[in-house]
Amino acid sequence: MTDNVAVEYVVLRDNVEFSRFTAYRGGGAEISVTSDAQIKWTLSGKFEVPDEINYLTDQIQPVITIGGQPWPLGKYVLTDAGMDNDGMRPVVSLTAYDLTYLAFSSKIEERLHLAKGTLYTAAIQALLVESGIMDFIVEANTATLQADREDWEPGTDRLTIINALAAEINYNSIWMDSRGTVHCSAFQQPSAEAISVTYRDDEYSIQYPEWGQTIDMFNHPNVFIVEVDNPDLETALRAVAINDRPDSPFSVGNLGRRVVSYEKLDNIASQSELQAYADNKRFRSMQTTEVRTFYTGPSGRHAVYDVVELIRDGESTLYEETGWKLALEAPYKMTHTGKRVVYL
Repeated sequence: MTDNVAVEYVVLRDNVEFSRFTAYRGGGAEISVTSDAQIKWTLSGKFEVPDEINYLTDQIQPVITIGGQPWPLGKYVLTDAGMDNDGMRPVVSLTAYDLTYLAFSSKIEERLHLAKGTLYTAAIQALLVESGIMDFIVEANTATLQADREDWEPGTDRLTIINALAAEINYNSIWMDSRGTVHCSAFQQPSAEAISVTYRDDEYSIQYPEWGQTIDMFNHPNVFIVEVDNPDLETALRAVAINDRPDSPFSVGNLGRRVVSYEKLDNIASQSELQAYADNKRFRSMQTTEVRTFYTGPSGRHAVYDVVELIRDGESTLYEETGWKLALEAPYKMTHTGKRVVYL
């Protein structure tokens, strides 16, 4: 399974290959991704690093080659480097984060002013550029700010501001893909049309036999109230979503009582976005969350918010991948955590 696998670590300077370095065998080199983290990709391990590396400005791009096919595994900013010596040569323990770290480390120097009528996407794009992120895709949206905004104090990092603006139009927090492009995209409910990768249990399977599973059947409100009461807006906004489906055990009718979830937001793009926000909360509440941990051989097809099809014993199940880890040395075992929404 791993005889035809190799990993290289490319050092990028001004986005051009400048050098390479080597991971020490047994040094624990791995990539981990957590979809709900503020900075989602992390590279860590022990390495032999050339002296000419600039830890402050150079970036690292791991590339895994599987069966002759190279797969990039993101681009990373070095954040921590500890030097040891094994008695023969220096060993550098590195931690590096994906390129959204540039927005995290970039802070506004004075109170940020955003004018009423500004496109949310334009404000996000400007903040990305100010952070030093030039390779990005912001999904188009016509929503505009409903009032002049001066919400953020000097010293606030731009990643916090970007993600706050993204949430107001029901977008995901920003994320990096495997090629190093940063994305700001609308939240989409997982579906079969969005499958990123399929793992089968046939003769060519790279699945490991072990797996684990948990199911949460509790804490399911059936009435969702979301309000925005901001003096800068022309009127207070309120959205209500009620689970009244007869086929849902958590509905008001079947449960025999109203279980209320109340949330107050500082801002939202519009009444329709507020209603969509409440409806999404209701959608998730009508389901139980099944979380499965499973293991495979190495793959270069994963990023963030992937929908994974898992086929076992002839049964196909879809999971929204909430996290994964890939060990960057033999046997290159990959650990996946996926969330399946099960209608009850």
